Amino acid sequence: MYTIAGHNESQIGQSLDIIGKDEEKNLTEEFKETEEFKWLMKNAHKYGFILRYPENQEDKTNYRFEPWHFRYVGVDNANKILKNKLTLEEFLRLNN
Repeated sequence: MYTIAGHNESQIGQSLDIIGKDEEKNLTEEFKETEEFKWLMKNAHKYGFILRYPENQEDKTNYRFEPWHFRYVGVDNANKILKNKLTLEEFLRLNN
């Protein structure tokens, strides 16, 4: 299940797909098993990034789990989202 070109948030320039050394796990759910993913989950928020489509949150994001897809939201927002274990959708609802 992938989005049609022109119909995803990569177009806005605030999202990126991150890959690692293990090419077989890149852009698959198995990426969550990599050292790169583990590092990202510990550190991405320090640079203002969040995991955009977290596991088991499809009902909130309307999108399947993508462990390689990160979005820039700013350091303050990333820390709030992480601390409160929110999806971006939940965070935006609470702050609008």
